[in-house]
Amino acid sequence: MLGMSLVAGVSISSCKKEVADIAVDVPVADWNEGGDVSLVPDSGDRLGIDLSRTVLPPDVEVSEDGTMIVLPHLETDFVFAVDSRDMLELVPSSAYLLEVLPENSGVRASGQDGMNMFRVRKGLYAPGVGSGHVTLKFRRAGLSNVYPEDSIGLVLSANPTLLEGGLDFDNEFYSHEFEGYADNEFGVFVLPEGKEISVEFPDGEDPWMKVEKEAGSTDRWRVIGGWRPNDRSADGRRQRASIVIRNASDGTQREEYIVSRRNWGLPVTWLHGVWWCKYNSMGDSRDFNDQILSSSDPAAAAGMTVFDYLESATAEEYRDLWQWAYIGDSGKGMKVADIDGSPAMEGYAPSQVNINRLPADALSPDGYELPSMEDYNRLFDATSTVWMMWDGTHSLVEPWNGHSAVSRRQRRKNDVQVGTLVLSDLIYIAMSSPDFPEHEPLVWYGPGAQWNEAGIEHYGHCNNILFSVHSPSGEGWYMGGSMAGLYVYKNGAGPKDTRILRFRKSDVEYIY
Repeated sequence: MLGMSLVAGVSISSCKKEVADIAVDVPVADWNEGGDVSLVPDSGDRLGIDLSRTVLPPDVEVSEDGTMIVLPHLETDFVFAVDSRDMLELVPSSAYLLEVLPENSGVRASGQDGMNMFRVRKGLYAPGVGSGHVTLKFRRAGLSNVYPEDSIGLVLSANPTLLEGGLDFDNEFYSHEFEGYADNEFGVFVLPEGKEISVEFPDGEDPWMKVEKEAGSTDRWRVIGGWRPNDRSADGRRQRASIVIRNASDGTQREEYIVSRRNWGLPVTWLHGVWWCKYNSMGDSRDFNDQILSSSDPAAAAGMTVFDYLESATAEEYRDLWQWAYIGDSGKGMKVADIDGSPAMEGYAPSQVNINRLPADALSPDGYELPSMEDYNRLFDATSTVWMMWDGTHSLVEPWNGHSAVSRRQRRKNDVQVGTLVLSDLIYIAMSSPDFPEHEPLVWYGPGAQWNEAGIEHYGHCNNILFSVHSPSGEGWYMGGSMAGLYVYKNGAGPKDTRILRFRKSDVEYIY
């Protein structure tokens, strides 16, 4: 058993995670000052646990001399008796998730079992909460002071499971709430021998989180958040799951820790290794609430691809999708407006920030990012000119995993009204891989770039789209030319130019 000695006062050997020390406020009189009271405790009457009147839980231990109780990291609630011929008053004390109170203390009398009984309640110490030590002080009836021998020690054991990473369950509800959407690795549990870990879900919830053993390890378990492409339930609802740790042999000593996140999702399609968002960004590009969500995808609701949906959409519905462009690092979208009789971006002002040079996730909602030059090269970088105003097929300079063919189809939208203007020949282009016909095409649309007060109608049309590309070096892609010769080519442009924003799903380890 433990061989530690008690010291005067109250101390905590370790404490809550990220807190230097727990201050335990216990008034203790000076040991050498007796005041006006001449009485002192009998030196032979050292306080200890009365085991004949104490029923201990299986995981609670008492030192051989009876002066120390060792509590497990688990939740504990029991009553102990102190062996003393005097009535004892407990001096108030406190520690993390610990409460000690008198329990049915009665008048001292021969055979009276209710004297000097005290209840201990302690909550579960989550992984990451350190061990502690508390000295319980008692005052004997008839004495005004508290003496060193009138004490019982409590050892508060730390959780033997270790936790690394961003998860923190050191709170009232043993939960970790991600404010928004989150995926990939959340944290790593290091289990002691004899423990097992699993994930449990509420009835009807999807298996959005999992635990898996870290490669090459026997005791390290990774907690991973996943993603479901085109999840019709990804409307911002809160998803929950419980991480359960227990004895592997019999399932006892169960610990439960809750993880939750907001389940948001944008509609996507897969092309050459990238999950591309199906629609351009709208409104506040960082805010899921301003975007078309996978839970409210109008094309999917109509049983169509986006390419077919844009053909069937009214001119007004098309304009609502088509009209958005961005500049700088604000993430605030601008709409095409009728400005002095010309189509132009409402609120346009030159910026000093080139979107392409920003971090990939600077303008995107959580879990999404701007595609890189490599991502775009898997679509646009061809061995010959890619003419966007005609249907056709082109071959990539560098095939993706051996797949080099990209098919193109184009259509036009007419009679799109912007103020007093009626715009026609607004082009939208579908790109797909003949090798992966199970995925719907990726569709490009949007207003042409604006780089000065003249608006977007360059070369007599509005189709000169500048694509937002994550490129720290400033590279990019542009669709330019006239309707008789519209093609894509590498052009990073500058900070004063407006661009469409089309995000991709950031790489995710677990797809469910």
